[in-house]
Amino acid sequence: MAANPFNISKRLREDKEQQAQSAASINESLAIVDAIIDEYDELIIKLDTKIQPYIPPINEKIKAVQTAYLNRISHGCRSDLKWIQIDTKSLNIYNDSDEEVVVYEVKKDPNTFRFLGYYGAKFYRHPKNRDYGANVVLTIDTADANPGSGALIILDDDAAELTGFSTTTASAGIKTGDLIKDSLDNPVIFQTAPSVTGLGTTSYAAYNYAVSGFCTASDNKIYGDQRVGFITDFNIGDEIYDNSDRTSDGFIPTGTTITGFGTAVGITSYVQSNGITTAIEVVFDFATLSNPVVSSVDPEIGRNFHVGVVSTYYFASLSAAPVATGIQSSFLVIRPGDISDIEFDSSKNPIDPVEIGIAEGGNIGKGHQVDLINNGDPKITTQWSEITDEPEPAVGAGRVEYYIGDLQWPTISVKDGDGDVTTTHATLGQRVIISVGSTTGAAIGYTGTPPAGSIPGDCGTYDSAITTAESEMNAIIAQNTPIINHYISGSQTLRSLRDTDEGQAWGYLQSIGYLNAKGKQSLQQAEQIEDFNWVDI
Repeated sequence: MAANPFNISKRLREDKEQQAQSAASINESLAIVDAIIDEYDELIIKLDTKIQPYIPPINEKIKAVQTAYLNRISHGCRSDLKWIQIDTKSLNIYNDSDEEVVVYEVKKDPNTFRFLGYYGAKFYRHPKNRDYGANVVLTIDTADANPGSGALIILDDDAAELTGFSTTTASAGIKTGDLIKDSLDNPVIFQTAPSVTGLGTTSYAAYNYAVSGFCTASDNKIYGDQRVGFITDFNIGDEIYDNSDRTSDGFIPTGTTITGFGTAVGITSYVQSNGITTAIEVVFDFATLSNPVVSSVDPEIGRNFHVGVVSTYYFASLSAAPVATGIQSSFLVIRPGDISDIEFDSSKNPIDPVEIGIAEGGNIGKGHQVDLINNGDPKITTQWSEITDEPEPAVGAGRVEYYIGDLQWPTISVKDGDGDVTTTHATLGQRVIISVGSTTGAAIGYTGTPPAGSIPGDCGTYDSAITTAESEMNAIIAQNTPIINHYISGSQTLRSLRDTDEGQAWGYLQSIGYLNAKGKQSLQQAEQIEDFNWVDI
């Protein structure tokens, strides 16, 4: 009996239908488990919600302690300032030999710095703790999203593989049509899920660095003052901003870039080896800008600007720009489609990476674990690869910072050519350049008298306010934390049960993805066999 190729293609099509039926059966089991998970979700959310009213009163009292300390400083009862050495370098003196100098700046005194961590319920969330109606195929660990731009700049080390420009791994990478979100449950950066319309490379300033200098309004130059960084370390085309977060203080217009470099002779003051403060001509490096600056910066004071170094990065072009800024944030890549048609990578780990954040707002109910913390770490949501022994990222509920202060206010003494010394109080951010060979006491120092002329007579009232604030804070902590921990204990029991069922749901999802792939393969094989005219073969 002659072989019939159409019998083979028929069997393949029957296999495809059988795989579809098996996937549908597993999908029914998944729906049952998902319903049980939803019950856990409801109860966990109720317990997490009960926690919420007990945390803000604690944090309000923590804030009150900070306010009490700040009030004592601002009233003139204490000083929170100190001269800090920030650099030692050679000063480029015009028509003379370079001279070794030390740069001091008035900063907040680190020796009197204190902080108190806000309280919060910190959650840890496995990938399997998810909405099973969606298909998360990838996590972009680090990327930048900027309002007004549809480009998602991918900063991961494997960005080339994520965007499909390298095939050194088996990862399928991002595909056109995939959806991008910063969170499935509580999106902030992308409140809708824009789709990927293309992939490529682009020039972008992902990182920026400080350089100090000064400028004149309406001029298009920034002069480096040789105090922090060197303006000539950067390149034409690099971006320049007022602040490290790219916000403006009214000096550099948005969108300004470096267009060139040069040098100029200018005047600066410094303390000579004989202790005399004098004005000298020095060589200043400068950068020309694509836009004129808006406001002037005094050469004697200076300020830090920030230069964004432009490099080439991989990016995903999106159908819509974000509604909020996301710098070095993590994003989910979602492959759309009905669950019966899901493409699921069975090699993905159900317990890694772990999402970490604070259980409040849209994060209530998340996670396989919740702990009450007041570690003072930043209030962020991030990813942690726990199984690779990666150090746990610093995640907390934020903190308040303050200075207990002391009775020493920084001063600056200026000695003229006649030997006369004028001493005044130094201010925050004030800098002085002192020759290494000079007597520094003639230039910087301290006094027990505040700028107002004398220590106020009512400072005892401010000391008492601090004592009262700390006492009230400790009382509310002792009252509320046992209640919070009681609710956390109950929610943790439910989270453990949910975590087990989510492991089962994850397995069902893997099986559905595998059967869908096998069904597609069987159909393709049947069509390839049927493509021939077997009568002529």
